[in-house]
Amino acid sequence: MHKYCTSTGSKVSEIAGDHPFECEFCGSCFRDESTLKGHKRIHTGEKPYECNGCGKKFSLKHQLETHYRVHTDRTSDSGGNTAVCHRIHTCAVLLKGEKPFECKLCHQRSRDYSAMIKHLRTHNGASPYQCTICLEYCPSLSAMQKHMKGHKPEDIPPDWRIEKTYLYLCYV
Repeated sequence: MHKYCTSTGSKVSEIAGDHPFECEFCGSCFRDESTLKGHKRIHTGEKPYECNGCGKKFSLKHQLETHYRVHTDRTSDSGGNTAVCHRIHTCAVLLKGEKPFECKLCHQRSRDYSAMIKHLRTHNGASPYQCTICLEYCPSLSAMQKHMKGHKPEDIPPDWRIEKTYLYLCYV
């Protein structure tokens, strides 16, 4: 019989020799003390890593590093022009309590991009991007960009933009 973490539901490692550091909250075992320390933050709610740009806090350093992309992420349009991604503005909007992302399928609104993407998947597993030419769905922006390269250039309308494939609206 396996043991499971009461907070995360994850299966607890039974290889105590390779994982000598045990969490006193749920019994999960880890190879090193620093990994255990990060894990314990799930239970304690401690978030020692703070974004200098917006003040959002994180329990793990890599979460903060990933979050920084919200402030610096860029995307390219079909012409190869670099444009600031709409997610850059999300932190400022979050601080105001607004919900700038709206589902095109049911009009539910959310405060951030990742929550909207998760919401879109509740619509019978719908992918958050839909090709405006052949109506095929794609699970990620990079998959949609790759998909679009499969279309003949003459089939793509002159006013086409990658944003037209999003199954959500963004009001920032």
